[in-house]
Amino acid sequence: MAKVVFTQNLRRHVDVESCEVNAETVEEALEAVFGAHPKLRSYLLDDRGSVRKHIAIVVDGTSIQDREKRQDPISATSEIFVMQALSGG
Repeated sequence: MAKVVFTQNLRRHVDVESCEVNAETVEEALEAVFGAHPKLRSYLLDDRGSVRKHIAIVVDGTSIQDREKRQDPISATSEIFVMQALSGG
């Protein structure tokens, strides 16, 4: 099962622990987590369902490409890291 990990900084805003999910895409993995933590959806996704600009999602060391539909493939051994992106100057 794929592992979804949330950074400590993100967990300060939304109380969610790392978990394992059975999924084939980033979308399926997130939906599994949203089932247990519905408040997380609005923190990570905007009104159109796209990943918010201040959120970064990394699968096996590579940022996801499909921030709109989140159809990036994952495997049973994937590690998905969800974090707040840094911005500023």
